[in-house]
Amino acid sequence: MRRPSELAAGSSVQRVSADPRGNGRAPGQSLSIAIVGGGFGGVGAAVMLRRAGHGDVTVFERGERVGGVWTHNTYPGAACDVPSHLYEFSFAPNPRWSRRYAPQAEIQRYLEDVARRHGVLERVRTGTEVTSAQWDEERGRWQLQTSAGVHEAEILITACGQLSVPKIPAIPGLESFAGPAFHTARWRHDVELAGKRVAVIGTGCSAIQTVPAIQPIVAQLDVYQRSPGWTIPKMDFEYSERAKRAFARFPLLQRLDRAAIFAFMEVGAIGMTRQRWMLAPFRALARRQIERAISDPGLRAKVTPTDEVGCKRLMLTDDWYPTLTQPNVELITEAIDAVTTAGIRLRDGSERPADVLVLATGFKTHGFVAPMQITGAAGRTLADAWADVPRAYLGMSVPEFPNMFLLYGPNTNGGTGSVIYTIEAGANHVIAALAQLRAARARRIELRRQTAESFDRELREALAGTVWHSGCTNWYVDENGNDPNQWPWLWSSYRRRTARWTPGAYALDAAAGERVLAA
Repeated sequence: MRRPSELAAGSSVQRVSADPRGNGRAPGQSLSIAIVGGGFGGVGAAVMLRRAGHGDVTVFERGERVGGVWTHNTYPGAACDVPSHLYEFSFAPNPRWSRRYAPQAEIQRYLEDVARRHGVLERVRTGTEVTSAQWDEERGRWQLQTSAGVHEAEILITACGQLSVPKIPAIPGLESFAGPAFHTARWRHDVELAGKRVAVIGTGCSAIQTVPAIQPIVAQLDVYQRSPGWTIPKMDFEYSERAKRAFARFPLLQRLDRAAIFAFMEVGAIGMTRQRWMLAPFRALARRQIERAISDPGLRAKVTPTDEVGCKRLMLTDDWYPTLTQPNVELITEAIDAVTTAGIRLRDGSERPADVLVLATGFKTHGFVAPMQITGAAGRTLADAWADVPRAYLGMSVPEFPNMFLLYGPNTNGGTGSVIYTIEAGANHVIAALAQLRAARARRIELRRQTAESFDRELREALAGTVWHSGCTNWYVDENGNDPNQWPWLWSSYRRRTARWTPGAYALDAAAGERVLAA
C-alpha cells in the first residue's frame, strides 16, 4: 500500500524537452555541486556523487581539516557510542578499528583517509565558511558567499549536521568567571587540569565521557546535574590483532557483525517508536547497572531517572557511575543560581569554588544550517520557512528551495542506529534526483508543496506515539512540543523510502515558466 505522502504526489509522468534557447541540459553534461560541511555527510556525499559520475563537486569546511564533529570534539574520553563496524561507510569498511567503540582521533583519521583514497580531499576547501546561499532564479544557480569569496553551483547540498553549534546555557554571571571556562566541543588543551578544582555542568553524552577521563588528575570534581539520564553498559573492548587480521582476510565476518549490530538497534527502534513494552529489558539493565555500581542510597536516588527509558538519549558507559563514587567527585543536583568570579552559587545560597569551568551542555540541535542564511526561489529565507518548526521531506527537501538537499536534516536522527546509514540513504536519494534532472535535460528540481505537507502530517502523527514524547525534557522536542529531530519509524524504512522514487513528488523545470512533474 502506498503511503499518504506518495498518494498525494500523484502518478502522472511527463517528459520535458530541451529548451530551444539553450537552457536545457545535455544528457552527459556535468552538474556543478557545492556541499557545505566536511564531516561524514559532506565527505560521504562527495564520494558517492563522484562514483555516480558527478565530478564537479566542491566541499566547503570551515575547520582546518575534514572530520566535522570529530574534528571539533576533542575533549578527554571523546569516543563514539555506536559500534565501529556500523559507524563507518558501507563502501569503505575498516577491518582495523582498534576498539569496539572507536575513539575520536581514530574516527577523524578514518574519515580523512576515506576522503584521500576516493579523491575527495583535493575537492575540499578547508578553512572556508559559507555564510549565505541565495538562489538565482534567472540563471538557475546557487550563489554562495564564503569567507574566501563568491562561489556558484547548480546544486546545493547542506551537510552541517545536528551537533555542530555548541549550546551555551543562559546562566547569570557566566562571563564573569575569572578562570578558564569552555564548552566540551571547544576543549582548551592549553588549560592544565592537574590538581585543579573543576566544575562540569551537564550529565549528558559528553559529560559521561569527560568526567571519568579527567577524574584521576583533578583535585576536586563537581558535577552539576539538572536531570539524570538512563545508561546501559557499553561493554567496550579492544580488538586483538588476530581479530583484525580475520576481518581483513574474511570481509564477510565484518559484514555479519555489522548486520547483527544493525538488527539489535532496529529492535531498540521498535521499542522507542511502536512497542514501548519492548523497552522493559533496557530499563531493567539500566537499573541493575546503577545498583551494582552505587551502594549509597542518596547518590543512587540522584542518578536514577523517573522518565521512560529512551525518552532522552540512552547513554552507553562502563565507568560513569563508579567515577561518581570517587572521593574527589561530588554530584550536585541543587539548581545553579549564578556563576561568580570564583565559582558557582547555588539556589540555596551556598557557593562552591572552582578553578576551571567546563560546559557539557550539548548543542543547538534545531538550526540544521545555522548560522548560514539560505534564501530560496521566492526570496524567502529558510529560517523564515522554518519559523515554527524545521520541516523537510525525508529530511532533505523543502518547497521553494530548488536544487537544494539537506543531509542529516530535520527528522533524520534516531534513538538508535548510525547516522552514517542515514547519510548514505540520503545521498542515494540525491543521486536519484540528479538522474531525473539529467534525464529530463532540466535545470531545476523542486519539491511540490503538496508532497511536503502530506509527508509532514504523516510524520507528526507517528511522532506523537513515540517514547520521545512521553513527557521528559530532551533535546529533540522544543518548548512547543514540536520534534524536528527524530525519525519515528525503523531505519530500514528510511532506506526504503529514500530509495523509492515517488512519481510527482518533485517538479522539474527546463526553463523559466516551463514546469513538468518529475518522473
